[in-house]
Amino acid sequence: MCGITGGIGPSAPQQLLLDAQLKSIEHRGPDDSGTYINNGIGIGMCRLAIVEIAAGKQPATDISEQIHIVWNGEIYNYRELRSDLEGRGVHCRDSSESEVVINLYLEYGLQFINKLNGMFAIAIHDSRDNSLHLIRDRMGKKPLWISQLSDGTLFSASEVRALMLARPDRTLRTHMIAEVMQYGYINSPNSAFNEIHQVPLASVMSWRDGKTTTATYWAADFETKVTIPYEEALETTKELIEAAVSRRLISERPLGSFLSGGYDSTVVTAYMAKLMKEKVQTYSIGFHSEAFNEAHHAKKVANYLGTNHHEEMLSPDPALVIEKISHVLDQPFADSSIVPTYLLAKFARENLIVALGGDGGDEVFGGYDRYLATPVMQKLNPFLGLARKGLNFAGRNSLGNSRKINRVGSQLSSKNSLASRYSSILSLTQPHELISLLNPNVYSDRAEVAFVNQFGLGELTSFDRMIQSDFAAYLPGDLLVKVDIATMANSLELRSPLLDVNVVEWGVSLPRKYKIKGFETKHILKDVARSLVPAELIDRPKMGFGIPRAEWLRSGMKEMVVNTLTDTTATQRGWFNSTEVRKVIDIHMAGEDKDNLLWPMLMLELWARTWLD
Repeated sequence: MCGITGGIGPSAPQQLLLDAQLKSIEHRGPDDSGTYINNGIGIGMCRLAIVEIAAGKQPATDISEQIHIVWNGEIYNYRELRSDLEGRGVHCRDSSESEVVINLYLEYGLQFINKLNGMFAIAIHDSRDNSLHLIRDRMGKKPLWISQLSDGTLFSASEVRALMLARPDRTLRTHMIAEVMQYGYINSPNSAFNEIHQVPLASVMSWRDGKTTTATYWAADFETKVTIPYEEALETTKELIEAAVSRRLISERPLGSFLSGGYDSTVVTAYMAKLMKEKVQTYSIGFHSEAFNEAHHAKKVANYLGTNHHEEMLSPDPALVIEKISHVLDQPFADSSIVPTYLLAKFARENLIVALGGDGGDEVFGGYDRYLATPVMQKLNPFLGLARKGLNFAGRNSLGNSRKINRVGSQLSSKNSLASRYSSILSLTQPHELISLLNPNVYSDRAEVAFVNQFGLGELTSFDRMIQSDFAAYLPGDLLVKVDIATMANSLELRSPLLDVNVVEWGVSLPRKYKIKGFETKHILKDVARSLVPAELIDRPKMGFGIPRAEWLRSGMKEMVVNTLTDTTATQRGWFNSTEVRKVIDIHMAGEDKDNLLWPMLMLELWARTWLD
């Protein structure tokens, strides 16, 4: 694992810029660094050494020094690929993953990408035609940002902060303000700046003579479904997940797991316990708030599996934590679950360098309640107006002030398509709220239009369209960004067996009836979990990895919220309607939760103060 940066073209980075960029992302790789500079090309890396520590230095080159690469991630099948190369008469000079990648490229050209099983962002410079190839893994686990100058020079880096150093002329993309307020993140290929973009997931971007081309090399096949008995499908699911876990146990540094006690992390940890000779090191955190504490569930699972369990109960100063995270994030990001993810990674990093987690289980195996609720809500379109009147008549306070009631209330209006309904369910802030909160010069519906348009692609069932949408937006734009930033800020590598390409391709090929049984979501993965631990340890309502956000905003963060969102700096920035902002703050402090509005506003303003002011 590491951070990479570089550029090619007339204004390619020289040593001073490369060194500054690598310094800005050294948290991604504190163990080693290196650069390669030649006529019109400069690349660099900072390394977190995990596998083949002695042999894995970068930048790496072939024996003729015509190919130079830097890359970030892990190739889990690199040993099998090296054996295949040797079977074809190709000699690998050392045991590193880099040597395998270089020789695969020389042997197969860019088609070699299809052979890789892993998470990766790769930059390959080929001096034979002075080309640069930027490659991103299938699910978008590893980030790869780019920016191109008018003279054709192409810069790339693992994090936007490194590209900021190469682009002091960058300009704010104001459309992102509404996007972050609505969805909580900026989706690919965009950033907060007009001049900085992402290489799309499952894609290769090639640069030659100042021109770039982008090609997609993989896409999940949602159309082809397996037709086998459930028990056979269940056994195959077990085998594929166990194999995916096994591949991710290769490490020369301390390795463990994130364990929440939910289905996904339990499955991963149980297979680790089965496969590893030593005890699994498991980590969990909890808050002193019953609604946001899963630590006791994790402890029960850990005891059953016989792991060496580490638990930390937290009572953090929320304002200090958020201030720290606002500096970790170089892009506006308003998914508050980054807070516990960051704190868990920090805790685990006291002893671990590598952790396995359960990310992807809900998307691959259909685990979200919204996969059930969205089509139902859309069918009830004609009656939702009456339901809204009923809710208003009863009074929300009389029904309690829970987040779920507020979310239900936000859906009691007609939507013209399943795509619009799904967009609304995923939204922190509804469009009518955005119109009142944002000043007219920054309000935009571009993100919502883009979401609805991508949702409509393909002739798929409603169920598969929602999962396909999550593969395109929510998973790579929100969840995988969150875990990459939170773990890499702590110099910790997180591996996700449930996002293994073989598991993903199998999961999307399963018919809906194997994932949804009655009102039970993620049915087949839950059956895998029940085969590994007693059902009573895991069969409970889904909690999610959250924080007492509304409570924090009213108490430990109250001063931060009021000062940050209402002072002269915020009002002169001109993003928000200051009268509406004060109104929302007053309503929240009086007891009616408005954290879904306050949190993204606060994260946007803190980001602006860190990276714009």
